[in-house]
Amino acid sequence: MDTTDNPVMNISANFENTYSIYIDTKSLQNRTLTDVKDEVNDMEIYNLAKMMRNVFIPIIVFVGVFGNSVSMSVFTSNYLRRSSSSTFLVALACTDNVFLICLFLSWFDGSVDNILTSVRICQVISYLTYVSSFLSVWFVVGFTSERYIAICHPLRAKVFCTQVRERVAVVIFVMLSVVLYNFASWTTDVYTSNSITRCTYKINYIQFLNVITWVDTVVTMLIPFTLIFFMNMRVACTAATFQEKRKGCLTPRDAKRVKHRALRSKQQMRVTRTLLLVSTTFLVLNLPSHVFKLSSLISAFVNPSNAYNISMAQYFIQELSQIVLYASFSMNFFLYALYGKHFQRSLCFMYESSRLRLGCSDRIEYLERTSTLRSWT
Repeated sequence: MDTTDNPVMNISANFENTYSIYIDTKSLQNRTLTDVKDEVNDMEIYNLAKMMRNVFIPIIVFVGVFGNSVSMSVFTSNYLRRSSSSTFLVALACTDNVFLICLFLSWFDGSVDNILTSVRICQVISYLTYVSSFLSVWFVVGFTSERYIAICHPLRAKVFCTQVRERVAVVIFVMLSVVLYNFASWTTDVYTSNSITRCTYKINYIQFLNVITWVDTVVTMLIPFTLIFFMNMRVACTAATFQEKRKGCLTPRDAKRVKHRALRSKQQMRVTRTLLLVSTTFLVLNLPSHVFKLSSLISAFVNPSNAYNISMAQYFIQELSQIVLYASFSMNFFLYALYGKHFQRSLCFMYESSRLRLGCSDRIEYLERTSTLRSWT
């Protein structure tokens, strides 16, 4: 995740000051009517982008934090604690919340009140943003890999798809991110302009950060996106082929013998479909921002002198793609709730249990309600 993706040091956080300087440094006498019209159009685009940030970011953050918190509660409950990929999904919800909280703090600092005023705070926020974004994408790779093994290599599933291995993988990813992004703690700085303090990076590390940006692009975009796309395609094709073969081979005489096995495979397909949808949605929502990021890196490499000069149209596209990317950190709960039948049932169990504990229903009513849920298949 480079500085164009980091909400703490996003170009939009400091664009207002840059744009004001641009307007002030152009002499009124030297401007033509075309220049004035262009500046008016640019200001309208800038105000539209600013309005989008001020409207969508708080909504994304509050909805996302609530949804991710509920998801963590459901996946750590007795109903889904031992289910496939639950460890990865809990870790994903947790890291998404960390990213959203950092996003809210940086938005609040830039749009409401200047709260990130010390180097230490900026270092912590920047570091957590880098780490959480790295972990988010690799946790998606983690549960996608589990589905890939379970569907495409079922004989190896009992060896590799275990909760112990999930937890080991989560710990390895966390340790790797802690080491990989430690540079954020010693390259982050603050600057003060017009009594306003902003987070930025130290100028003397600019060349180092340029190299890190390319490395980060490979680690958090090219490699995981390639892996997720390849595994999703294989899982989708294998699942479709399996369903066709099962329908063709199943005869009335075999119905009783394979009933239990068919039910189990049906449940597996539901889990696979839900997780396939989650990882595909992640790819789709992250793609616009990463395409813009990659094109910016290539442009900066080809023409370094023009690396930081962007048009207002480019700025607007960047803002729009960033908002879409931020939405990917708050979407999973809705995907689980709409398409995950086990998640729906567990959520209903939790709701009924909480009503019983709070005294809103008696034991008999609770048993009547949950008996229907237990009959779900």
